[in-house]
Amino acid sequence: MGAQIRTLREKNGVSRAELGSQTNFSGSAIGAFERGDWAIDPGMVVQLDEIFNANGVLMAVVPYLEEERHSPQYSNFTSIEAKAVSLWVYSTHMLHGLLQTEAYARRLFEAYRPTVPAEEIEKRLADRLVRQKLLHRDPAPELCFVIEQSVLLRKTGGESVWRDQIRHLLEVGRLPHVCIQVVPLDCEEPVGSDGSMTLVEVPQYRMVGYVEVQEHSWLIQKPEAVSGMVQRHASIRGLALTPRESTHLIEQLLGER
Repeated sequence: MGAQIRTLREKNGVSRAELGSQTNFSGSAIGAFERGDWAIDPGMVVQLDEIFNANGVLMAVVPYLEEERHSPQYSNFTSIEAKAVSLWVYSTHMLHGLLQTEAYARRLFEAYRPTVPAEEIEKRLADRLVRQKLLHRDPAPELCFVIEQSVLLRKTGGESVWRDQIRHLLEVGRLPHVCIQVVPLDCEEPVGSDGSMTLVEVPQYRMVGYVEVQEHSWLIQKPEAVSGMVQRHASIRGLALTPRESTHLIEQLLGER
């Protein structure tokens, strides 16, 4: 697919920067698509088919864009996340990037192994904070975060970082379009055995899934696979505390109730 895009772009005498301006991507992002470093969203394929007047040549590939594997640093999931109409998250080991304070995120990046240069840490941190603009976007997306209580109990970064992070979580939870629910430690159902997951509804009411583990990430677009994720998330959410109960529990962790 990337080679086809490059061929059509060059045939039409369009630079990467010019194509990027027409698709709301940077020129470097277009290069990543062409090299195959980033997965290409089906919606973008349709858009490129129209831009190049390809008469369906590119669109014919859309049905086969089901699952793409990438290491997290090359995944284009963040561009999909930024367009979210709604987003559903289940977290089992750490808070989702949209919920992290700068200090919490920095500690995660500093503890990463193998270690990365300070300059790379700053870049990753800046990228993470930019992602959080989604929390205050207009129109606002509907955001649902289901979190295992064990995630909240781990004092990542130390007492001060942890307390600021928990307070930030409460603040975000007060936004009218954000729902935060906690799966309590005393939940007896074996939920979440498949691990963390994220589901995103993008424009045109299409749902995609995303998972990460050990430097590998999967953008999941196959309908039956996404449907399974939706069902699992709904089951987990049904066993979690209500948003109000979750707020009370989080406040208790801080000793504020």
